[in-house]
Amino acid sequence: MNIKINKCAILSLLGISFYSYSEDKHPNVQYDFNLFRAEESYNKFINSDLDDLSFWERMKYIPLNSEGDMYVTLGGEVRPRGEFYINRFSKESNDVNFYSHRIALHTNIQIGTSFRGFMEFYHGYTSHDTEFAEYDELDWHQGFIEYKASGEIVDDWYIRAGRQEMSLGSARLVGFREGPNIRRSFDMLRMHMKSADFRLQAFYGREVIPEFGVFDNKSNIFDKEENNPKLWGAVSEFVVPGDFGKNELYYLGFHVNHARFNDVTGEEKRHSLGLRRAGSLSEAFSYNTEFTYQFGDIGDSKIQAFNFETDWNYTFHHSIWKPNLGLKLEWSSGDDKQGDGEINTFNPMFVNPAYYSVIKIITPANMASLHPSLTVYPTENLKLYLEWAWFQRVSEEDGLYRVTRFLSREPGEGNSKYIGQQLGFKLTYKFNSFWSFDFDISYFKAGRFLEQTGDAEDIVYISPTLRFRF
Repeated sequence: MNIKINKCAILSLLGISFYSYSEDKHPNVQYDFNLFRAEESYNKFINSDLDDLSFWERMKYIPLNSEGDMYVTLGGEVRPRGEFYINRFSKESNDVNFYSHRIALHTNIQIGTSFRGFMEFYHGYTSHDTEFAEYDELDWHQGFIEYKASGEIVDDWYIRAGRQEMSLGSARLVGFREGPNIRRSFDMLRMHMKSADFRLQAFYGREVIPEFGVFDNKSNIFDKEENNPKLWGAVSEFVVPGDFGKNELYYLGFHVNHARFNDVTGEEKRHSLGLRRAGSLSEAFSYNTEFTYQFGDIGDSKIQAFNFETDWNYTFHHSIWKPNLGLKLEWSSGDDKQGDGEINTFNPMFVNPAYYSVIKIITPANMASLHPSLTVYPTENLKLYLEWAWFQRVSEEDGLYRVTRFLSREPGEGNSKYIGQQLGFKLTYKFNSFWSFDFDISYFKAGRFLEQTGDAEDIVYISPTLRFRF
């Protein structure tokens, strides 16, 4: 494949150039990189003539044997970002402006069709402070081995052991933490199998807590004294004959040595049972609905909590800019009464910190929210997204929680449930398969509850982000 490289622009503000690529051969080859880089496959290059491959394709296919089925893949990401806050954390005059970036490099070693090993290194930097999940000089973010095979009962299955990323369903309870510099990973044993109408995965592992130094994110999956949360469970995805859409039925187990929700502290062992329905009713209308029930213990208190979320989208495919109208509703239970030996606060466990926005001041616990949105596509490579959100506490007896599982405001004397409103806008432009640019603006208007319980300044957040992936 011959690639002609033409310099098309220079981002003078950031001092970084980008290039456009025109492809002469292999039109089926696209660099639509997976959000989970470990899931990418480049088997299509096996037995290719290396002289026909471009520079970037050669990085995806470095053969190690004459048969060509043993090869190495290289890839990575550079993501510089500017972040500008007014009244960060609702504190008056807490205006913070800083630069941050993420640099990642990974390699995949494929040995035949059955075995492979994957390793990824991360470097995260912020000029402001050594904040959690933002700053890490250098560490091993992923590193696992995998055995994959086919069978008579299932089309294929694999077992994977080691440090790895994972996201389940719509990423509401187990997400990948894309907003901060350091994404989430687990030290985990994981099994996955699939057929045409059924998928099942089971897993046991422990979240990796990123430290700030060099190779200090230690594996402590068997250390009972550490407070890294444990996660185990099983998720099935299936299609009912004659039904539309797909279904997910799951069980998740969660354990941490020390937790605090409202007036309860202690060791937490929580179980989540959930059902998710997702799909399309037509070419234009899609839906996602999920219900989760939680039970277990925190210290001497029993857990009884739940979450309900539904997300509807309608796309006008034949209209200019293909507008998409969205509406999301969410209800996460809060503690009904203090001192009653029961805790009703929903635990979002491993939710993405940017689940509600990149401002990261609230999380889905003791929370009811409404999110209408509009998405348009002025060009094939340009996406504009606008969302308004309204937030309210579910229970007056419970406080406000921040990412993740952190009680940031006790109920105190605050008798109002109203937390605030948020307006967000995001521009995403894809220059080509390698380069993209995001521009985020969020405005959070503090509500009555914040005014009653402490700092209650409105927040403005602006963030331009450039991304290069290869």
